[in-house]
Amino acid sequence: MSAEFPNDFKETVRAQTDIVQLIGESIALSSRSGGREMVGLCPFHDDHNPSMRVYPERQTFRCWVCQTGGDCFTFVMEHDKLSFREALELLAQRANIPIPRSNRSGPSTTVDEKAALLEALAWACAQFHTALLELPEAEPARQYLRQRGYTAETVRKFRLGYHPDDWQWLLHRARGKFTEEQLLTARLIARSERGRLYDYFRGRVLFPILNERAQPVAFGGRILPGADGDQAKYFNSPESPVFHKSRLVYGLSHARDAIRDSKTAVVVEGYTDCITCHQAGLNNVVGTLGTALTEQHVTTIKRFAPKVVLIYDGDDAGQMAAERAVERFLAQDVDLRILTLPGGQDPADYLGEHGVDALQGLVSAAPEAWEYKMRSVWGRVDIGTIAGRQRVLEEMIELLACIPEMAQNVRESLLIADLSTRLSVAEHQVREQLRELRSRPTRRHREPDQPRPQVAADAMRLLKGNLTRSDRLELELLENIFVRGDLAARVRDEVPLEWIQNTRLRELLAACYRLLDEGRVPEFDAVMLTLEDPDLKRLAVWVDEGLHAKNVHGRVDGGEQESPDGCPSFLRRSIDNLKWRRDEESNGRIALQLSAQREGTPTLDEQAEDLLRQATEFHQRRATKRAPLSN
Repeated sequence: MSAEFPNDFKETVRAQTDIVQLIGESIALSSRSGGREMVGLCPFHDDHNPSMRVYPERQTFRCWVCQTGGDCFTFVMEHDKLSFREALELLAQRANIPIPRSNRSGPSTTVDEKAALLEALAWACAQFHTALLELPEAEPARQYLRQRGYTAETVRKFRLGYHPDDWQWLLHRARGKFTEEQLLTARLIARSERGRLYDYFRGRVLFPILNERAQPVAFGGRILPGADGDQAKYFNSPESPVFHKSRLVYGLSHARDAIRDSKTAVVVEGYTDCITCHQAGLNNVVGTLGTALTEQHVTTIKRFAPKVVLIYDGDDAGQMAAERAVERFLAQDVDLRILTLPGGQDPADYLGEHGVDALQGLVSAAPEAWEYKMRSVWGRVDIGTIAGRQRVLEEMIELLACIPEMAQNVRESLLIADLSTRLSVAEHQVREQLRELRSRPTRRHREPDQPRPQVAADAMRLLKGNLTRSDRLELELLENIFVRGDLAARVRDEVPLEWIQNTRLRELLAACYRLLDEGRVPEFDAVMLTLEDPDLKRLAVWVDEGLHAKNVHGRVDGGEQESPDGCPSFLRRSIDNLKWRRDEESNGRIALQLSAQREGTPTLDEQAEDLLRQATEFHQRRATKRAPLSN
């Protein structure tokens, strides 16, 4: 949960965001059922028949095909691929609601301070761009860009710029607009060892680095041809509170729509190759920022497309980087392809010599990561010999052993089967060798950059209506709470969380119990506000829709009779159903214990007699009570 924002702020943002208007900015909506719902083409899958429903009264949405659903926060998170915190900030700004300062423990940069940094960076970007276009001393920079083949439209689209060879050019222009501390924090200026302030970029062509919302957060600088050879040819802004190069990829704000449409993201090394590809018409291309591709990069990219093609230069360094990428990302839940260009060329060179269609053809035919590695190893040995085939087996098993998180994964089973078939080695021998290699205490496994998100298959099963008997019992309890949140305390007194077997439904009930701890009534709106996991939001909307479709409100409102203990009859029935299930499970365990004790024993001991008494009591209750719910 985003602890830095209070619940009343989140509630204010949600209350002042009309979900129909919000979603209507992205897709065309039409009215159905007298305005009680709106329908439109879902933007989250290839929708041809309107399958998205937006519910104005409940301020929720749901696609009945891909099961994406939730509230205004969920829509922004899914559509713009933002975190909950980023979606909350965006909607607050959209509604002109002041964002409170962060109350995170420890040193942090507040939202207002970050907004000031972004403003300074946007201002600097405009200054650099104007300098490139207008200053006489920028002519060498303009000439360099023309030699690279960049058009005026490309220069404008990517906001390319220039910083004059002046130590304090930006500092002087920023006076009265931004403080020195802000410029330092934004990494636009630096401080020398003697304490003197100076501009960070001087005499360089500048490539603005934008975040997903197309805001400048950093710059890449390239020296001009003929400059001092001791300078680094390229360098980027240092990391800052708004720039984290291990997560950000260059050009994503320009490439996002094309990536979604093509369902493929192409990743090149560096911003110049990325720009060249876009100018040639390959708009689904992004670039890294002078660092090795990280798992965080791949996690960011795969939110927009299921297929990622990594393009590496065809030289030796590029091929080595490609093989490292296979090890690093093979376990990622993404269709990862590897392409190394022929002749040692980079993408810009290849485009200049062969054209966009040829490069697009190579991208389309790029081999899967596993296949790329196999071909690379294959090319280094004599596969016609026993020793060569053993070398291939060893290297490929070594690759799998480096990825411990793939153990027990179905993908690993498929790769082992492929390896076994291609090398004519028994599959159990491949598995045994892999198991032995992983068990070596001296083996050092690579550490992932971040935990991999778990695939929410359990949530999807419920959303598709594949419910077990136990699911239906637990769902009924949640429906009753959503309709009568004032009765949730009664539920908590009688139903511990561990009684709920379905993990996702248990998490929803836990959210209700947390609201009780905060002194709040766990009605649907309050539950939605406390949830940030998109899957749980989808599930909450699904529960709410189901209870409306089944008219649970009407059944509850018309069934206020109380049981002898004062609990409304509809809730007592739901709670008793869960208790009966628990009794049935307990009796099953008792039967197993009795069966084990009776084997070879002519008489029953005291413990067995107690178990038998419990079983008898259960059967007596069952004889006088009809099972509450059948399959």
